[in-house]
Amino acid sequence: MLQNKTMKVTSLLFWVQENKTSEKFYRKLGFNVVASDETRSVVSLDGFEIVLVSMRDEEKFVRDSMDTKKGRGMYLYIHVDNADAQYKELVELGLQPATKPKDWEWGSREFILKDPDGYKLCFWHALE
Repeated sequence: MLQNKTMKVTSLLFWVQENKTSEKFYRKLGFNVVASDETRSVVSLDGFEIVLVSMRDEEKFVRDSMDTKKGRGMYLYIHVDNADAQYKELVELGLQPATKPKDWEWGSREFILKDPDGYKLCFWHALE
């Protein structure tokens, strides 16, 4: 086991079609925009950041940024007080979740919302 006590997960980087489009989506969800320029946006929620980088066609980035399976099998879990209320609020904002809230055998109620590039956000709360 590593002995580094200062390690902390702080952010994810998502390759996106257009960072400004993704920035608007995450702002709608309640994320704060920390930084933004023509190719990169940083959004933050409770100290956790998502770096949104517009895809590049430069050779050193093309394989990773243009991969059609990016995000496959990955879910960003966002804890909420009530998944049903959150679902309703997102629908009222004009967003279309990919699933409806559902109880799962591992003890949570969850639903999935995909961002403009297909990254999956799982909104959840623990079942009593």
